[in-house]
Amino acid sequence: MRAVHVVLAAFCVVLSVLLSGFSIASFFLPELNAQVEHNIKQEMVAPSKHALVVGASSGIGLGVAKNLAPIVAKLTLCSRSYPEELLKEIKADNPNVEVVHEKLDVSLLHEVRKFTTKHAETQFDWIVTSPGIMTMDGRTETPEGLDVKMATHYYGRFMLVHDLLNGLNRPGVRVMNILGAGHGGEVDFDDLDLKHTFSGKRCADATTQYSDLMAQALSEHAPLASFMHAAPGFVNTGLSKGLPWFARGPLNGLAAVFGRSPEACGKFMLAQGDPTGSG
Repeated sequence: MRAVHVVLAAFCVVLSVLLSGFSIASFFLPELNAQVEHNIKQEMVAPSKHALVVGASSGIGLGVAKNLAPIVAKLTLCSRSYPEELLKEIKADNPNVEVVHEKLDVSLLHEVRKFTTKHAETQFDWIVTSPGIMTMDGRTETPEGLDVKMATHYYGRFMLVHDLLNGLNRPGVRVMNILGAGHGGEVDFDDLDLKHTFSGKRCADATTQYSDLMAQALSEHAPLASFMHAAPGFVNTGLSKGLPWFARGPLNGLAAVFGRSPEACGKFMLAQGDPTGSG
């Protein structure tokens, strides 16, 4: 009987993940063919641009960074840690690109504010945010009183872009927030931070809906820039390592069969964002 309960729990976890930001259609998005990929790279080359990627140590963020490296002058990468070998890997296709890593835990707003204060005058041309966390834990508060998942997926991202907004209102600037566009749920105006009604699905629904609204609101305050909330589809990012074994196994199996690689996802994200600023 215990084994049955474990299997059912694993199924529920996997199902909740799928319902919280993925669609069946996203499993089968085609890969970019060689000609399309070549055309995109030719159109995107911008050797004087400075790109900021937040959540760049693994998964989608790392995939985006690898695809940006050959076409930019400078990459600023933010994450809680960054192995030295990854920096070398990113520079492999463009030894001349300047790659800088700055330690940042986006779930801690005081760290985000410290970063944005330091870079108040920095001219970022592209900003890509994709830090993620997957866990079965309930509401887990940071020292600042926010749920760590909501802080990672929304509050920290919002503060970072909002604080830098004055320097972003320029033609050609692209800001892409990668989470789950179009998969948001109803907003509870009486409990916006879900302090009283928290659940995993409500957290996913809320942060995704907030992110849709964030892109719209920020574009009104910086109309010369372009703001996008993107859904990456099902990507084999390794986020399941935060889950217990009985949920991690099934999800890893699905990711191996149906998930797109982070590098392939990075190509699609850049194609959506049109980082040349031409469209």
